[in-house]
Amino acid sequence: RKGFKSEWRKLEKKEITLPINDAYRPNTTKWTCTCPAFVHYRFLICKHLIQRIQRVPAIFFLEARRFREAPFWRHRSLKALDETETEEGRAGNGVEDSVDIDEAELDGGGSDDEDEFDVGNALEAAQGTGLTFEEAIKEDIDLLDEFLQGLYYQVQFRDQRMLNILEREGAGLFRLARACLHKEKKFKSKRGGKAPSTWEKSTINALFYRTRPADSDVNT
Repeated sequence: RKGFKSEWRKLEKKEITLPINDAYRPNTTKWTCTCPAFVHYRFLICKHLIQRIQRVPAIFFLEARRFREAPFWRHRSLKALDETETEEGRAGNGVEDSVDIDEAELDGGGSDDEDEFDVGNALEAAQGTGLTFEEAIKEDIDLLDEFLQGLYYQVQFRDQRMLNILEREGAGLFRLARACLHKEKKFKSKRGGKAPSTWEKSTINALFYRTRPADSDVNT
């Protein structure tokens, strides 16, 4: 956890652009957020979550435990701001209830192992878009599929300007795609061995991506 405290304190003071992007769904109860920074930080923290809770005391950084399921960080001092303070002081949008973890639970259930864990249900709960998970992801898939067909059509024109725009504007999506496929390739190359650590720098963007089984596993 080297640097955990300093990163946390920096995020306490980091400016939040208002209004908050509708795509970001910070949930202090589940300790999940759909902003890109939440995935990029190896500690699973972001300014949207940290600024929606009361300032934690120094003891928090010694006692807090990271779990493999939501809420990922748990400690008795992780308490949400009251509604009035959130609206006036932080201009947040929808404060969640505070996390109340019993001491016995902290002693018996935590894990600081930096390997892969299941967060699918927690992320689904954090979306709050009005669409089910299946509806939302299918909408994204359909968009990408239709755009992909359009890209195939562009090949015949050999327009370098279009390629430049595609690579510039789509850089984030391409990085994600490469990270996910790299993670999947490494996992399949293990042939039943231990999955690559989700905290590796090369796969951190693929934190929530589940690898598909090898063809041989599907056919058996």
